[in-house]
Amino acid sequence: MISSLFICTLLCMLFLLFRRLYAKHRSAIFNPLLLCIIVISTWLLTFDVNYHEFFQAAQPIHFFLEVAVVALAYPLYSQFRSIKHYFLPLVACSFAGVTSATLVAFLLCRLYTTDAQLSASLAALSVTTPITLLISESLGGMSAIAAIMVILVGIFGGIFGVTILTQLNVVHPQAKGIALGVSCHAIGTASALEYHPAAGAYASAAMTISAVVTAVWVPPFYRWLTMLL
Repeated sequence: MISSLFICTLLCMLFLLFRRLYAKHRSAIFNPLLLCIIVISTWLLTFDVNYHEFFQAAQPIHFFLEVAVVALAYPLYSQFRSIKHYFLPLVACSFAGVTSATLVAFLLCRLYTTDAQLSASLAALSVTTPITLLISESLGGMSAIAAIMVILVGIFGGIFGVTILTQLNVVHPQAKGIALGVSCHAIGTASALEYHPAAGAYASAAMTISAVVTAVWVPPFYRWLTMLL
């Protein structure tokens, strides 16, 4: 049986260490989340650690991660007066982003002739994992693949999102926040919050709206695509 105190201490120490490393070098390859995943995965595989025991030992961290997501609502509250004037553009951006993500994933699956189950697993990747799993299962997809892909999308956006948007001459923090919130869910929102308070607030709003849009729009839209194509 793995000690919960040992695992939680190890995770916290690793994250703090990599966060200091990232603060010093400010390079995408030193992203704390990415490094923690690599180190922990390597440790689990090298020493053949039972993942279910590890997960049970890490339950305190898992609990506070869920609470931390709720904390992302604070920047939304702090800039609510500014955001409420852009509610309709936020809805439009969220709808366009969610629709584009589903359409591109579907077309790529058709282009490479993947089976229907894999295509359904990739139908909703721009929202938090619980919503992705529910939608994928309702469409006949594989929840394990959906979970892995949504985490990878979030990590990629959290690491490279701000840099890519800057290279594309997106200069306003609000615009960067909306892009990250729509496409990269909570991890992207956390990255936007580190970049700029306004970006974090707009990312939080976009993430929330995108979750609603995805739950309501993606299932019928995906089924329509399968009938059309």
